[in-house]
Amino acid sequence: MLSFTTAFVAAAVAAGVVASPAASPAALSRRNTPNGQGTNNGFFYQFWDDGSSGVTTYTNGAAGEYSVNWQNVGDFTAGKGWSNAQPRTINFSGSVSASGNFYLAVYTWSTQGENYILEDYGSYNPCSAGTSKGTLHSDGSDYEVCLVNRGNNYLQNWSVRKNKRSSGTVTTANHYNYYQAQGMTHNPLSAAAYQIVSTEGFGSSGSATITVSEASGSNTGSTGGSGSSTTTTASSAPTTGTCAQIYGQCGGSGWNGPTCCASGTCKVNNAWYSQCL
Repeated sequence: MLSFTTAFVAAAVAAGVVASPAASPAALSRRNTPNGQGTNNGFFYQFWDDGSSGVTTYTNGAAGEYSVNWQNVGDFTAGKGWSNAQPRTINFSGSVSASGNFYLAVYTWSTQGENYILEDYGSYNPCSAGTSKGTLHSDGSDYEVCLVNRGNNYLQNWSVRKNKRSSGTVTTANHYNYYQAQGMTHNPLSAAAYQIVSTEGFGSSGSATITVSEASGSNTGSTGGSGSSTTTTASSAPTTGTCAQIYGQCGGSGWNGPTCCASGTCKVNNAWYSQCL
């Protein structure tokens, strides 16, 4: 079991002043070198702290489990997942308890920007200061999709789940394909350094215990890089039952849902996933 703690005490914290969880997104700095990362029990883990204030303790558990405790932090991210970003179907379970703002998300990072599929959060919705890119329905809920510019051309893609949860399944391909269809910033996968289920605290205190795994039959093939994917057109003729809506799944290995599109055309992204575009 690996555990480490970072402690930063700033004058503002000593005076009892903590960064506001509703601060403008532009106030967050670009992420850079992590405090720690590596592999643990077959999973990649990553921990980053901005070093501005507070105490954060991260602990790796068995298999895909991790826990993190934080007090009066400026900003940190921590979690487990994979060292390469792919259109995985990801299972996660656990709990988060926080006073102030936090994010629980499938998270990828690159020098070009970040992608958040946000499953649970505290007092601040990041899309409130972003550019709306519509609504995506996936995994039993609508997601508010937006683009946030952190400054210096460092951009974030966000999917903010309307029905918050701390356990469930995320079909990441639905989100990555939607971002590309909307022309949102960089390719979500080609430059990503890692893909984790991240707990993040921002101007807050709290604790979380999360377990991560990849769903059986999930697609981990290469996609999204330059010259690394192909797209072909599949039949969109109506079948029995309700057809999928635009950007919804309409086919793939093991798929038992609709195989027709109410609008658009069912396009094959790979053997596991086809989408109405």
